[in-house]
Amino acid sequence: MTITIGGYYGFGNWGDEVALAVLLRFLRERLPQARLVVLSHDLPKTERLHAVRAVSRWNPYNIHRALEEASVFVLGPGSLLQDVTSTRSLLYYLGLLRWAARLRKPVYLLGQGIGPLRSARSERWVARALQEARLILLRDSESYTWARSHEISEDRLVLGEDLALLYPYPSPAPPQRNRTVSLVLRPGLSPRHLAELCSAMRALHKKLSIQRWQLLPFHFSQDAPVLREVAHALGSSASLVRPENPEHLLHLIAESEMLIGMRLHSLVFALQTETPFYALSYDPKIERFVRRVAEIAQRSLCWRRVGDDFASALLVTEIERVFSEREQLKTQLASARIVLQARAEAALRASIARLAQEIS
Repeated sequence: MTITIGGYYGFGNWGDEVALAVLLRFLRERLPQARLVVLSHDLPKTERLHAVRAVSRWNPYNIHRALEEASVFVLGPGSLLQDVTSTRSLLYYLGLLRWAARLRKPVYLLGQGIGPLRSARSERWVARALQEARLILLRDSESYTWARSHEISEDRLVLGEDLALLYPYPSPAPPQRNRTVSLVLRPGLSPRHLAELCSAMRALHKKLSIQRWQLLPFHFSQDAPVLREVAHALGSSASLVRPENPEHLLHLIAESEMLIGMRLHSLVFALQTETPFYALSYDPKIERFVRRVAEIAQRSLCWRRVGDDFASALLVTEIERVFSEREQLKTQLASARIVLQARAEAALRASIARLAQEIS
């Protein structure tokens, strides 16, 4: 049995790599004899990181062979079915789904979030592609609602959570938090927004006696440039740290008093390590995740949408609130983590069990 998996892998994005690692672990647990093949941008890196056979995601001949040899095709976890990054990106993933369907391969989508989709044409394309899937495991209720509203039958839908929640984080001892605050940014902040954020950070550095700003790139090639701008603006109080692996990244976040995060998986990792966070939202998936955590924790959580009023004074007030309430927040995040991880595991196990049953 061969399972071929497509997604945004081999690009150095720790969030996507962690979600893939979780999917592979659960597949191996249920189907230990399965041969796992991953379409990747960087074959050696993917093979070294995940112990799978990697195939170039850019080579049509190799993709065709990988699909032809597959018992099943899985579109793996990530924000793949959206057209904000580009319509070309969306067409690539829809093309993989259609290619597998034409080869009469069972198609599964595991750990997906749907949208944003800016055009009615994109919505039609995605809805048509989902009609051909055997099973679709979605990571948030908004994606589930979207699928139901586009006539995807309920028996082919499973509502879960982000798979990265299930990445193992062994915490042998309470972390030493030493008034370090972690910052995770991505491209998308205008020069004005970045200037306001840096102004807020300078004010908070004095007001909260922060010893160090720890700048963490989740996708180094994309995130490092904007983080270097922050480091230059803040001087010796900020340092850019390149994580060696997901475990190192989790450890760095766990040692922080709090995290300010613009990437979804920075918030997921903060939740896993019970580190209070303040979210900067550039995409609805950020707001969806914060709302789910807040609902379970039974408290409001501070976040701000990039593009809204982004004045430094507002940022200072909201971040200071998170910092001052951080001890109470840790307890509430712990309760939310347990619930969300249980949901994620139950949904993933049920989905893989169905995959195993249908292709055996």
